[in-house]
Amino acid sequence: MKKILLLGIGVLLFVSCKKEEKIEPTTVETGISGMFITDSTSTLNWTGSKQTGKHSGTIKIKTGGFTVENGKITDGKFTIDMNSISVDDLEGDDKINLEEHLKGTKPDVVDHFFNVVKYPEATFIVTGFMNENGSDMLEGDLTIKDKTNKVKFAVSLTEADGFVTMSSPEFKIDRTQWGVNYGSKSIFSDLGDKFINDDIALQINMKAKK
Repeated sequence: MKKILLLGIGVLLFVSCKKEEKIEPTTVETGISGMFITDSTSTLNWTGSKQTGKHSGTIKIKTGGFTVENGKITDGKFTIDMNSISVDDLEGDDKINLEEHLKGTKPDVVDHFFNVVKYPEATFIVTGFMNENGSDMLEGDLTIKDKTNKVKFAVSLTEADGFVTMSSPEFKIDRTQWGVNYGSKSIFSDLGDKFINDDIALQINMKAKK
């Protein structure tokens, strides 16, 4: 069984974010090589927060694949199914209402967040793989609502029986960089304490096969 473990601990931000956080060292045990196609169970975990609490859930990675050469990710592209946005910390009508709000599937909330009717998919295209301060980082272009920004985050890969699992520690993005402005006090000055934080925390849980 080949195994490569690239551990990145700590919260990483988009290049456009205002703060830089410490990146802990990673270790590489041995190499992985090959082309891998994502499994239908792959997800992107998300957490959004506001002053009074937070909500979390998943989004499905619809399709994708990536290439690894001697433990380095050399290319890859992934399509994210925005219609699959799920809220996992609520039940019943509360769950349904928040999911519809995030997706924009009610007439009065169409473009509050992700407007999945007009923008049913998001994409991530790998543009680089490097080591920074001892951590192995995956860099790429993330497109949401037809807006593209570069992102960078730590990844870990493990391989067993022909499968590779790609995961990341939690990292944050500033949603307003993609025009997701609803409830943002950096966009609207009259919200008082009824704002939603600009940062969304993400965490990758992807399984792929040769």
